[in-house]
Formats: sequence, structure tokens, C-alpha cells
Amino acid sequence: MHFIDFHSHLDWYEQDSSFYTQIQNYRGIIVSASVDRESYFKNLETARRAEKLNPEITIVPTAGVHPENAERELERLEEYRELCAESPLTGEIGLDFYWYRNVSPLAQEKVFRFFLECCDEMHKYCVIHTKGAEEKIAAILEEYPHAKPVIHWYEGPQEIFDEFVRRRYYQTFGCETVRSQRIKNFLKKIPSELVLAETDNPSAEPWLGGTENGLNLIERIYSDIAEVKGLSLEKISEIINENARKILGECGIKSAANQ
Repeated sequence: MHFIDFHSHLDWYEQDSSFYTQIQNYRGIIVSASVDRESYFKNLETARRAEKLNPEITIVPTAGVHPENAERELERLEEYRELCAESPLTGEIGLDFYWYRNVSPLAQEKVFRFFLECCDEMHKYCVIHTKGAEEKIAAILEEYPHAKPVIHWYEGPQEIFDEFVRRRYYQTFGCETVRSQRIKNFLKKIPSELVLAETDNPSAEPWLGGTENGLNLIERIYSDIAEVKGLSLEKISEIINENARKILGECGIKSAANQ
């Protein structure tokens, strides 16, 4: 069975033999988000090495600037225009007024809008971080109708969730799904054709109190989503993979798991 992890940070792993053994044994696709230029180039190198080791894995590096890094990267934004053009989709971008209150909201918004402008011009998908800024993000996204948002790990207000669903934005569900009644309720309510799976590896599961942060954690996430949705693992795999294949196919990604 192939799995598609739509949001991970492979550059955060120790690039050692244990990591590349996991790469050799993985079957499916990993969308590896970047938080700045350096992480994007690390993800590109991991993807190149993985391709030589295992024909059944596809790593999709995506260029972006996490809101945590907005102030640092603000003066370098033009350097990202070419990266945004070459990257099949964009991420991780967004706003965070909860965990990163020390980062200028104005700088965050300028960086966010820069990437949205690129995505709007290029009709690209973009993976969006929303923590503590959900209402503002919903308003900003209306200004970029040709950008294609994928909402990452949403746990904000119900009314904004409902608006994102009304707009038919895809949303990722991950490690917190079975730990949060709010997220369970979101997952129960969202149409299955908008559901994607993510691990946010390697930090999310340990941050929530778990111990597993290997690449195959995505299998458990699929099972968690299946449990909440009241579906079999086989059925939820079919649904999630079809959703992800649709996006990745539009982005020009070809792989064994995308046929």
C-alpha cells in the first residue's frame, strides 16, 4: 500500500544511515515543506538522493517561508520568486499570531502576500499555516482567487473552518486528530474529497507526547482518519490518495503512487 504524506519537514531529520534506511523502505510520496531557502535546498538534495535509493518513493520539495522566519527573510524575498516558479507547489507559508507573537505581524503579512501573489500569478497550490490568524488569512485569501490553498493542521474557529470548506479548500489532518475532539469534529464534518493526511514530521508527534516520528508514521495517521470517519483503512487510503493525486497531478508530479 502506498501512502501520501502531504506535509513533512525531511530537512529536520538527521541525514544519517537510519534516515536513509527509512527512505529505502518507504512506499509513496512525501511533500517536504521548507521554512526558508536553506531548508528548500536541503529538501532538494534529499529528494535527489532518495530517487537513487528507492524508485517507489517520491519526495516533493516545496519552497516557502514559515511565519517564524518572516523578519529574517523579508529583505530577500525577490530571491524566492524563481524558487516559487520552479517548486511544483508552495509551502510552508502563512501567518502565526499565537506561537510567534514576537515576529512582526506586518513582516509576516508582507511575506505571506508575496508568496500568494506568486501563487496567484502561477495558479499554484500553497500549503498554509494559520495559527492564531485564521480570520485574517481567510480575508487575505479572497484577494488571490487563483492561488489554490491547502490548509495545514487547522484547529481554529469553527466559522472559519466552515468558510474554508465552503470555498472547497483541501485540509490536512495529522498527529493531533485523535487527541483533539475539535479536530475530530472538523474531520467528521469535512467532505471526504477535501481530506489530506500529514505527519508534520519529525517534530509534531514528539511535541504532542508521542515517541514515533519515523516516515511510516503516516500509516497510523491514515488509520486515525479512517477511525474518525468510520471507514476502513483501505477505503480511506483510496480517498486520501485520490485527493492527493489530483493535486500532485495538476502540479506535474509523476510517481508510482500517483498513477
